[in-house]
Formats: sequence, C-alpha cells, structure tokens
Amino acid sequence: MEIVLVVMVVFSFAVVGWLAIAQSGEPPAPGKPAPAIRLAGTQGEEQSLPSPGQRVVLVFHPQDETPECVAVVERLCAAAPRLEAAGVLLATVVVSTREAAAAYGDAHGQGLRVLCDPDGRATKAYGALVNLGFLKFARKLFVLVDAHGRVERVWRDAVGPQHVEELLAALAVPAR
Repeated sequence: MEIVLVVMVVFSFAVVGWLAIAQSGEPPAPGKPAPAIRLAGTQGEEQSLPSPGQRVVLVFHPQDETPECVAVVERLCAAAPRLEAAGVLLATVVVSTREAAAAYGDAHGQGLRVLCDPDGRATKAYGALVNLGFLKFARKLFVLVDAHGRVERVWRDAVGPQHVEELLAALAVPAR
C-alpha cells in the first residue's frame, strides 16, 4: 500500500511539473513593446499586429466548448461593434487551423476577427501558449496595446466573461 501511495505522489508531482513547463512564460509587461505578429484570418486574409496608430485588443483563448469560454466569446461578439465604433481593433487569436477556427467562429463567434496561429509562435510570444507536446492551445489572455505599439494592460489567469466589461470600462467605451 505504501508503494502505491509513493508512486501516486511521484506521479502527481511529475504531472504538475510537466504542466508548469508546458506554459510558455509571461505576457509582455505594460509599457513594453507588443510583439509584432502576422497571422492569417479564417478567410485567408493576412493581419499584422499591432496596428500603428490604432489601439488593439488581442484576445487569446483556447477555442473550447466550456461554458465560460463560450460566454467570453459571446460577450466579445456583443462588444465588437462598440469597440470598432471607438476605433479599437479587436482580434482573437487561436492555436488552430483556419477550418477549425472558422467552424468555432460560426458556432460561437459570429462577427469576430479570428486569427489562426497553427504553430503557436505568436501565442508563445505573448506568453499564452500551453504546449503539452501532443496538444497546443492558448490560455485565456487579453492584451490591450496602445496606438504606439506598447502594451497598455494585460488581463490574465482566471479571465472570464466579466473581464469583457472591465475591458470596455478601461477603454472608456460607452455603454450600449
């Protein structure tokens, strides 16, 4: 019985260590230049970000079917016209193929600009990549980039639907 417990403890530590190593690091700190990325959208169009002279919100998310992730995407869809009217470019970034991202967007993200990062390089540059070897995905992260290409603010860790409203307040975007 003691051997089983020791094996379980060692295995648990190994799994936790592996998951810790799988994280890609820290997002860029406020005031630092935002990493430049160039990704394809779901329709094949290329997008370079940050966009000079324009505030940009980059939303990294895992593109999963959990209620919280779906709620974040749905709130972003509702907020997108208000952000656009305020001159803020909203782009979501997923570690996915164009086909999978388009299917997810059709199901949950109608009207969002979805950028595909199939190899995870851009997502890693922003500290949002989780790489388990056999599976790569983005953890939820919002990055606000100012018009000069510097990180203004980062929302990380337990990012949820309520953070969309917090983002709108930080941008002083008028209520509906």
